[in-house]
Amino acid sequence: MKIRTQLTFSYIGIVLMVLLAVYFFLGEALKGLLRDRITNELKVQAALTREFLIEALPEKENFTHQAIDALVDRLGETGNVRLTFIGEEGTVWGDTERDGQVLIEMDNHLSRPEVQEAIKKGSGIQNRRSDTTNIKYRYYVLPAEKNGQSIGYCRVALPMATVNTTLGNLQRLLLYAIIAGSVLAILFGIFSTNAIVKPINKLTQITQSIAAGESTSRVEVNSENELGQLSRHFNLMTDRVQEQIDMISLENQRLETILNNMSEGVLLVNGASEITYANPAAVVMLNLPELYIGRALIEINRIPELQALLMEAEQTGTVAFAEIRLANLTESEAEVTIVPVAAESEYVIVIHDVSHVRKLERIRADFVANVSHELRTPLTTIHGYAETLLNNSSIKNKKRKEFIVKILNHSSRLTRLVSDLLELARLESGDVELTRELCHLNDFHEQLLDVFEPVLEEADLVLNWNIPADLPEINVDRQLFMQVFVNLIDNAIKYTPDGGEIDVSAEKGVTDSDTTDEIVVHIKDAGIGIPLESQSRVFERFYRVDKGRARKMGGTGLGLAIAKHILLCHSGQIWLESELGQGTVFHFAIPLGKMS
Repeated sequence: MKIRTQLTFSYIGIVLMVLLAVYFFLGEALKGLLRDRITNELKVQAALTREFLIEALPEKENFTHQAIDALVDRLGETGNVRLTFIGEEGTVWGDTERDGQVLIEMDNHLSRPEVQEAIKKGSGIQNRRSDTTNIKYRYYVLPAEKNGQSIGYCRVALPMATVNTTLGNLQRLLLYAIIAGSVLAILFGIFSTNAIVKPINKLTQITQSIAAGESTSRVEVNSENELGQLSRHFNLMTDRVQEQIDMISLENQRLETILNNMSEGVLLVNGASEITYANPAAVVMLNLPELYIGRALIEINRIPELQALLMEAEQTGTVAFAEIRLANLTESEAEVTIVPVAAESEYVIVIHDVSHVRKLERIRADFVANVSHELRTPLTTIHGYAETLLNNSSIKNKKRKEFIVKILNHSSRLTRLVSDLLELARLESGDVELTRELCHLNDFHEQLLDVFEPVLEEADLVLNWNIPADLPEINVDRQLFMQVFVNLIDNAIKYTPDGGEIDVSAEKGVTDSDTTDEIVVHIKDAGIGIPLESQSRVFERFYRVDKGRARKMGGTGLGLAIAKHILLCHSGQIWLESELGQGTVFHFAIPLGKMS
């Protein structure tokens, strides 16, 4: 059997089956929807009637057939339904189908099935023939109450003939539509089969020539006709193409993962210097806008050194390298390499942020310079005094003793410096075993007074200790934690003018990263304050905001760095707030949850 004949009969058969199924399904669905709609309309009508009658009816003892029937008849005029109001004892007080003496003589309706259902369930619905009119209705009944007392039942009825007529009309319309659709579908199937078969024959020949390569899906081979032949060649072609696509997709995923997770920025620009690709790091480094693809690099980011480097690569056709400044980097230092893509007018730009490396180099140079300076001064002094004592035997005992005291003082300073350096190195390496114990912040008060009371009295300073007694205990290395207080309070004493005050306070808080409770301590001085540009560096080793003033006050310049690393060992943190001329507040926090 030819595929044309197969398609024609298959199409017609499927269409007829679908249309018949649709006819029966929609027929039943429409019946159900219509019944539900009629029921809902009856419910609404009954509810509206009940509400109107509750408001309009007189008290139960004043009920009359004439008054109530007039109300019911007036309500019935607005809709094609039968309305009945039945008293609590079953008396029919109003009905749109009966008036006058006939209404008065109507039998007791309390035994009607729909009324009994309303009494039991709060509403009643029945399809039955009326004993009064001998017409089949769909009844819906709702009980009515006034002032908390039952006054009767509101009944709404719709003739079933109306329902059946509507259903018949819908079924006829649906049948006409199904017949018309079937005729049109059959005609369309006959004419469309020829249009389908001819392209398939031609497509079969084309797929034989491209079986080595290019498609997206597979089909089942169910026959030996033209479609079966086409399916075999199509599947062969698809298998080979899919293998290549899988390989390319895997390589692309690997490359994309590598580029997206590189710390170096990578861009691809064409011969017109238009950006065709940029990884996330490059977007951040060059501050690229959201729509950067296809835009010229010089238009987005005007960096003359970068443009000159790109021009050099274009002119020489070789790799170009330079260290330039990019405004969006923290320290604006980056190593940029531009590589021409072989056989393409494209260039790969690789940006390596070396600002952190340069910063470390500067810190290292500053550290070496600071250590050299800190060591040279006391060593020079010790050497001078020792040489004087050695070469001049005529020095009086008093002067000799003074020289020896100075030598001892400077050697003590060297000892403190070396001890602080060793302590800081030990803390930074993480090679610290904390001896934790539960203690309250107030436990450190007396010890701190013992340490600083002479200095406070000499400078006429006041140490205000405002730490609540109801704060929870912390689990810390008491000796190291004492060193944090000593270093911070010593720093506050140095920069607070005579007669000033130093405030120490604390409260319970919550960390920024999660909901862990923490204790936050504040140490506030009334000193000169710290400039904004220096606030991020005060915790570096030997960093001094005012080097001349700081050295006159003594100290090794390592106190804040040591305090910072002690707190880091306790999973804590330290920061500061300062304003020139207004003093400085050092804050440090210890998480409670992580310490238990």
